[in-house]
Amino acid sequence: MILTPKKFSQFKDWNIDMILFSKDLSSTYSMMKLEKIIVPRKEKIKPADIPKKRSIVSKIRFVDGAVFFKDRVIKNDMNKSYLNDLLVSNINFEKGAFAVNEWGDIYASTDYTSYIIDTTKVIPEYLFLTLRCPAFMEYVAMVKPKGMKTRARYEFIKNFNIPVPSLPVQQKILDIYHTKLGEAEDNIKKGNNYSDGLLLNIQSGVSDFKKEVKKENVSSSILQIIPFTSTRRWEVGYIQKEGRLESVYNSFKYTEYRIKDLQVESLFGLSVKASLEQKKGMIPVLRMSNVINGELDFSELKYLPASCASTAKEPNKWILRKGDFLITRTNGSKDLVGKSAVFDSDDVYTYASYLIRYRFDTSIVLPEYVNILFMTPLVREQIAVMRRQGGGQYNLNSDEIGAIRIPVPSIPIQQDIVKRFNDAKDGAKGFIIPVKAMVQNVREHGLPCHVSFTAGTYVCNCVMYNVLHLCATKYPNIRAGFIHVPFACEQVVGKASTMASMPLETIAKSLEYCIEVVVTNKEEVKEAMGTTH
Repeated sequence: MILTPKKFSQFKDWNIDMILFSKDLSSTYSMMKLEKIIVPRKEKIKPADIPKKRSIVSKIRFVDGAVFFKDRVIKNDMNKSYLNDLLVSNINFEKGAFAVNEWGDIYASTDYTSYIIDTTKVIPEYLFLTLRCPAFMEYVAMVKPKGMKTRARYEFIKNFNIPVPSLPVQQKILDIYHTKLGEAEDNIKKGNNYSDGLLLNIQSGVSDFKKEVKKENVSSSILQIIPFTSTRRWEVGYIQKEGRLESVYNSFKYTEYRIKDLQVESLFGLSVKASLEQKKGMIPVLRMSNVINGELDFSELKYLPASCASTAKEPNKWILRKGDFLITRTNGSKDLVGKSAVFDSDDVYTYASYLIRYRFDTSIVLPEYVNILFMTPLVREQIAVMRRQGGGQYNLNSDEIGAIRIPVPSIPIQQDIVKRFNDAKDGAKGFIIPVKAMVQNVREHGLPCHVSFTAGTYVCNCVMYNVLHLCATKYPNIRAGFIHVPFACEQVVGKASTMASMPLETIAKSLEYCIEVVVTNKEEVKEAMGTTH
């Protein structure tokens, strides 16, 4: 297949790179060089000329091209990018660090280049997805000149060819792409129906709230007729927050309490740099990454000197107690800010500054009950209204958390809700493989292994949920799971140097350790695990 005749005039095709990648980069559509599609902007902006409220690019994530912004600290000239421009990281282009500008006027350092896209030839999203094709990215990584200071400037990328069908065909390709994504998302939702249904069932016991998608615009929801006697409702603060949450508050079936009325005390965590290395006199510190799906993950910890958690007047001021309620006050994801968990350990732990600790009056409310409600739309809707964005982060302060309202039934009813929730979770675990126990067994044999909540979001989850459906409908005695393994070493030859790999023998051993746990019916470990990386 490789040894095909090549004319002398086609001497560039003699290059081994061209031979290896020509098949992957071929297309039934006409090929077009990027210089025919994109043109670099050459608009340099002085720091003093940048509007104060404009966003500054912090980074572009490799895996999906997501753009993050930072606080306005500008010392040098910046490049300006406009709506629908292709924004490229000159340093990490070959790793997927590029995106289509969806925000309008934004600014980035000179390590980034903004390109004008000729929309008469390509749809910006089509261009973005084409450049992210694995074959293309692998080829770019391979031909890029090596060296720490090498930049993927226009002179480097302009000669790359990509397939360019007509605009109607591009749109058809995008439509098919989005249809497939939609199908995958539907499968994900089906897989989440059990847990979501459980939470909604619990919510229905304490509230009549049903989340509805409102089609009216912001102005129509704000421009309401307010009686003269309801002067409080004239306030902007009321319109922006409480007015938008009236349906939530009016749905409560039990006495309404604010979090601030239920707390005995609250305290921000420590702003002390932690270490990965545990030494004598050091204790583990929980961070926002340890709060996952309403539980605490103790698998990846950092450590602080125990003395940091105390003061002369208040010994053990930042030492966690059993029953402490922890909530994340900031996160780069809007869906993760406000996530919570209950500390349920007798061991000595402290917690970092992006977490806030609450201690409740347990004669009125159980922390486990509050934690369940923080996973339901009843509270998530309130967080969505209250959270603020700045510097690429979503934030909640203590006043905003304190203003969150929840229905509080009697302690016996709360205990019943907590029991039903825990029993349902434990019952669900019987239908799947003991994932955390498998991870633990692999780690005990000295090999890396993690529980991931984001790996394989589309195809892999689609396969997994369909298998689980078969188990539920046709093969009730079979348990199923999904294990991601890295590339074998021989598979990463010619790929980017950052590509993870593992010897095939080691991968096989890891799978043996996993199967060992399943076969011996080892119970699931109680330790919370999971990462979003």
